[in-house]
Amino acid sequence: MNTHPSLEKAQSYLHLQLGDSRPPMLNTAEGPYVTISRESGAGGSSLARILADILNQQTPSEGQWSVYDANLIESMLRANSLEPRIARYLPEDSVSEIHASVGELVGLHPSLWQLTQKTNEMIRKLARTGRAIIVGRGGNFATASIANGVHVRLVASPKFRAQYMAKQRQLGDDEAANLNQRQDSARERYVRSTFSASISDPASYDLVIATDRVPLTHAAEMVASLVRIRTPIPS
Repeated sequence: MNTHPSLEKAQSYLHLQLGDSRPPMLNTAEGPYVTISRESGAGGSSLARILADILNQQTPSEGQWSVYDANLIESMLRANSLEPRIARYLPEDSVSEIHASVGELVGLHPSLWQLTQKTNEMIRKLARTGRAIIVGRGGNFATASIANGVHVRLVASPKFRAQYMAKQRQLGDDEAANLNQRQDSARERYVRSTFSASISDPASYDLVIATDRVPLTHAAEMVASLVRIRTPIPS
């Protein structure tokens, strides 16, 4: 089952679901959707795929759940008819002001502020449409005003996360630990600069799960249970 759509599939989905800019009907509920924030090496992308499989098996007649992780930015660029190469200016961190300014001056991309806002609007549209699992990019903060979401934060001990990343990326433990530290710092800066918020504030999430204590399959079942509670009953 394909829970991480290709760019072509994502583009088709977004064109169909998001192309109509008219306000939704009053009796059309938002969501359900899930946002996943994660410490580097805590298993965010893996949890998203497991969760999508569980939800798709539980409600096969209600539409497919899709994961938006690394493909989110590429999908946003496609939906806005922007060059795929612009993705390199949108890491989950702030880009060097020098590189950003040069890119804008020579017409390589719109301003970083505009691109960030387009990304946030994409996240909000996916959440309103429903059955989307959004990994990273401060998704819980971008969708704070949208109902029927489940907002999850994954954490784990530094040792566990280093071992997990070392296995995923074929790295030594020390190299993996340094990578985790850099990525965590980058994500903290992104959320702070974009939403004026702290990514590690537990009050910003419905569930904070330690994946070195709770296996990903069990964590996914916990999230799925809360999704069922948050799923609006059709009018």
